[in-house]
Amino acid sequence: MTMKYITEYKYMLTAAAVILALQSCLIENDMSYPRVYGNVTAFAVEGQESCTINTDSRTVSVVLEETAYINSLKVTQSSISDEATCPDFPKVDDVLDLTEPRKYILHTYQDYEWTISATQPIERYINCENQGSSPIIDNDNKTALVYVVETQSLQSVTITGMKLEREGSEIYLVTDGVAASEPCEFPMEGVDALTALEFEVRYDDVSVRWKVTFQQEIVPIEITSSIPWTYHVDIKATYGRTGTPYIQYRQADSDEWIRFDDVTVDGINISASIPGGDTSVEGATRLLPGTSYEFKVCTETAESDVVTVKTGTPDQIDNMGFDQWHSDNGTWYPNLNSTIEIWDTANGGAALLRKNPTTPEYDFLATDEAGNTAAARLESMLVGMFAAGNIYTGKFLNASFSGGIGAELNWGTSFTARPKALKGYYSYSPKTIDNARSPYESLEGTMDQCQLLVILTDMDEQFTVNTAEGIFFDQTKDNANIIAYGKIESDEDTGGEYKEFTIDLDYWRPDATPTYAIVIACASYKGDYFTGGVGSIMYVDEFEFVYD
Repeated sequence: MTMKYITEYKYMLTAAAVILALQSCLIENDMSYPRVYGNVTAFAVEGQESCTINTDSRTVSVVLEETAYINSLKVTQSSISDEATCPDFPKVDDVLDLTEPRKYILHTYQDYEWTISATQPIERYINCENQGSSPIIDNDNKTALVYVVETQSLQSVTITGMKLEREGSEIYLVTDGVAASEPCEFPMEGVDALTALEFEVRYDDVSVRWKVTFQQEIVPIEITSSIPWTYHVDIKATYGRTGTPYIQYRQADSDEWIRFDDVTVDGINISASIPGGDTSVEGATRLLPGTSYEFKVCTETAESDVVTVKTGTPDQIDNMGFDQWHSDNGTWYPNLNSTIEIWDTANGGAALLRKNPTTPEYDFLATDEAGNTAAARLESMLVGMFAAGNIYTGKFLNASFSGGIGAELNWGTSFTARPKALKGYYSYSPKTIDNARSPYESLEGTMDQCQLLVILTDMDEQFTVNTAEGIFFDQTKDNANIIAYGKIESDEDTGGEYKEFTIDLDYWRPDATPTYAIVIACASYKGDYFTGGVGSIMYVDEFEFVYD
């Protein structure tokens, strides 16, 4: 074999390794037995509100309605991977007791332990006039402590509502150890609460006794939370329910206070959005971005300490319009040059096989504005195996072979602003899913979907995905680093035209400041699992963060 052919052969091997690394969320097994995952693919019981199947943690988490019987749940849906066996796994019409988690071993060439568990949230509340802080309700000990403001007499309390057990239960007042013959009717006026009250709660054949204590408290007038956005600030405060509350604010370098009366009062709690209204509307009253403001809550007779906050700035990520591209040995990268590392793609390995799932598009653009010179074209294709066209903020590091064929990718680009949403344009032409791998075999024959994903985090550094070692970014609320999250997945064919989109960001931690932004577009939403439709094509153009 000549040196030329040896070199080309090495390039082909490298390309195959990188493609496997970039497109797969599976770890290849180099032992004699293939890696065939045993997964739960469907599960449901009567009386559930929701059921979440997590193939990473191998858990099935059921949330039950209040009226369901957790010790006697009829299974309505159940299936596992075709390659897996588990003789004792619950079948349809089986009756299951989930008072405690249950474990099952799904066997393929390897054993996979799955856990099925259930929770049954019960809404519990006690409401009264002139209520103070939120009641402390202790379900384990069946006790409750209800706060009222200091001006409310404990000799004449009005209880406006109460619910201590499951939906449909009835509450009876207990006097001298004996429950009343008729259930309580709310509001209960003039209740003497100087000593603890006892209630009996009945449902089905169950009877439960609760002890409820009322206590006065001094409620300070103070700002408890001040969350600055770009053009407004969200204020939360408390007061002792005496007088009419309002808020005053001013720029930190100003002597003139502005009175703001559009506040929401809920018991002792006050909330307001200052300056209020839809600040995204052109011409609406706004605070100035990047500016310090002072706030205080007031009544006719009192005022709180002053709180100072600084509004954010309407920042954007460089090249969100995908107008800047550079080429390196036939591979396209969505940055101005090789020294800029903001956006990346999975093109590196595929280009060695003369394949480019992600390329610039210069003719089919979302707008005809002068500054819009290019878009990104993402195509799902076969490059030795299924590969989904994609673009993301971060950087491809290298192919990885520790623990199996894979890749290391850094997710995220530095970003500290707090946008309301991401808007932009996309065009999509989906194909039927004709490549499917575990655990998504059931998707074969269904229509492919595109994905647009935005995540704001406060990580100390970029997150390194290592597919060879099974290290992936947790996109659930269990991930304490996620501040805001938004996603669109759609199988809509846009008919060869661009569609404008807006992804509203759900702030899981609205008081936190981001350090990194993860923005991803992908032509096949399950491409990480070798699942999608060959020929699904997505165009994305003119992304922009929206602020309010």
